[in-house]
Amino acid sequence: MLRKLDEIIASKGWDTRRKILEELSKKPSTAYELAKKLNMNYSTIRYHLELLERAGLVTADKGNRYVYKITKNVQFLLNDNVFYKR
Repeated sequence: MLRKLDEIIASKGWDTRRKILEELSKKPSTAYELAKKLNMNYSTIRYHLELLERAGLVTADKGNRYVYKITKNVQFLLNDNVFYKR
């Protein structure tokens, strides 16, 4: 996971992924809700959510709609401000 995490943080698009993680740390949301809140294209949000999910930073509860939430890994990283030490 560390290699994937390093790739997620160091690669282009990190600012968008950081914003998504910050929003999800406040409350679980759908991709549509995140797109509206962050004033971004839905497909852009979905792309970044897929990357974050593959890296183990978010999970999706798949009921009638996908509701994304951060994992404990992100909660730990957010508390240590790792995301801002780039």
